[in-house]
Amino acid sequence: FHYNEQLRQLFLAVRNLQFTNGTITNNAKAGNFDARWQVFTSNGTANTEDTVAHKLGRVPVGVWHTLPDKAAVLYKGTTAWTSTNIYVKSSAATVAWNIMVF
Repeated sequence: FHYNEQLRQLFLAVRNLQFTNGTITNNAKAGNFDARWQVFTSNGTANTEDTVAHKLGRVPVGVWHTLPDKAAVLYKGTTAWTSTNIYVKSSAATVAWNIMVF
């Protein structure tokens, strides 16, 4: 019986998660997560590090992304992330990315 109540409470909490507050815009709060949406286009040379500013006020632990506008992989760059910037690379040039930094 105790597990049923825990599962019910978990379901109610998950049901209220929101990834957006409407549309994805640059530096928009990501729903009710401690995260921000960042919109950027990778530079003109594939596999080159891009600097993406965020306003979390702490060092992020990861990113999620929506579908890019072309086939590409987004991956962590070699520069350490900070409380103001993340550093990522894209396997293709000039890819439009919408990423949630968390």
